[in-house]
Amino acid sequence: MSPGLPDPDAPPRAPDDATALWSPTALLTDDGSPALWSPRYGQAFRSRHGAHAEARHVFVEGSGAAARLAAGRATRVLEVGLGAATNLACTAAAALASGAPLHYRAWEPEPLPAAALRLADLGALAPAPFVAALLAARDAWGAIEHGDVRRWRFATVDLELVVAPIDRLLDPAFAADVERRLRTPLAADGAAASATDAPYDAVYLDPFSPEVNPDAWRPAVLAALAARLAPGGALVSYSVRGSVRRALAAAGLDVRKVAGPPGGKREVLRARRPAAPGDEPVGWAV
Repeated sequence: MSPGLPDPDAPPRAPDDATALWSPTALLTDDGSPALWSPRYGQAFRSRHGAHAEARHVFVEGSGAAARLAAGRATRVLEVGLGAATNLACTAAAALASGAPLHYRAWEPEPLPAAALRLADLGALAPAPFVAALLAARDAWGAIEHGDVRRWRFATVDLELVVAPIDRLLDPAFAADVERRLRTPLAADGAAASATDAPYDAVYLDPFSPEVNPDAWRPAVLAALAARLAPGGALVSYSVRGSVRRALAAAGLDVRKVAGPPGGKREVLRARRPAAPGDEPVGWAV
């Protein structure tokens, strides 16, 4: 490791709200892609074994979203923890390649500024016009406060950003207010009014680890996420912690540990809501 860079193998520490959320120094991960570092949480925003490889393998391909989009099927994704937007960029690339509609909702309590996103090398994941438009939109949004919502559209990709921790999903009044505001059309770019919080084809569970962000991994939160999966949909995560697997199984999902990305974690998590008989989802691999 280069002098002055944080040690990604150091144990996580309790977050300190007075410490910067992200560092202008990006770690070079094993697949050659960068990962932002959080001094506050003492963790990287992506796997040190390969930031872009993790986004592709664990989330976009592992959930079945990539195969759905390649087949031209409209796909709904819910992400917990937008972070440096690598999962978004990788999923959007699949949608733009096929022309399939992608509805992408992310719950993120502290959206990173465009300066941070520029360090994540999103152009290696998604077409340059998409990345440029996303960064311009983030610049235009400026400071974002807790409870805000933002909508943005590029071609067939419709992004909804909820600026709140995912456990606010358990607050019926807050969740209902989010739905009300996101149903408002965006006249400026012609985006259609959002559907309500309809079932999702994929849930990307990608917040900081349970050690430093326990609220995102509470059984009640995991049950709420599982309830939002469409039949045949999958929740995926880098974490295979036993408490997480047990909570998702108790919520009715078929929970498995599956092979992680080459050179990365040996196992990652895939939890699927059973499909109706004869309605096996596109791209699902046992």
